[in-house]
Amino acid sequence: MAKYAENNWYFDIDGTSLGAYLLSISLSPSQATNETTAGSGTDNVTRAAGLKDHSISFDIYHDDAAAYAISLLTGTHTITYGVEGNATGKPKHVQSFVLTGLDHTTNVNKEMVVYSVSGEAAAAPTTDMHASGVWS
Repeated sequence: MAKYAENNWYFDIDGTSLGAYLLSISLSPSQATNETTAGSGTDNVTRAAGLKDHSISFDIYHDDAAAYAISLLTGTHTITYGVEGNATGKPKHVQSFVLTGLDHTTNVNKEMVVYSVSGEAAAAPTTDMHASGVWS
């Protein structure tokens, strides 16, 4: 099985690059269903595709350079994410999210402060990597 050998993602929030502080990210698309069962004597449920949605969660660490930007991570923000960087032809995702959680963890042994951020889509993606969106 081939393995991806790079660690070169691109990540920004409202145009501020925070990729150097990103520890992990999960971008999760989903698809709702609508029940369409009709008719008498029907024995099975039928469904059609409903609305699409996205959720996001990421862990980002805090230092003096990133402290101000991280402190603003609630409310609605546009996130741009490139899983393989921002080179032409590589996957790209741009979408507004309502960031709903901003938990942080600090250890007594003076390790880095880490924020766990979560959010829900505020609008449809303008570039959707799950629908072949790429950097141009």
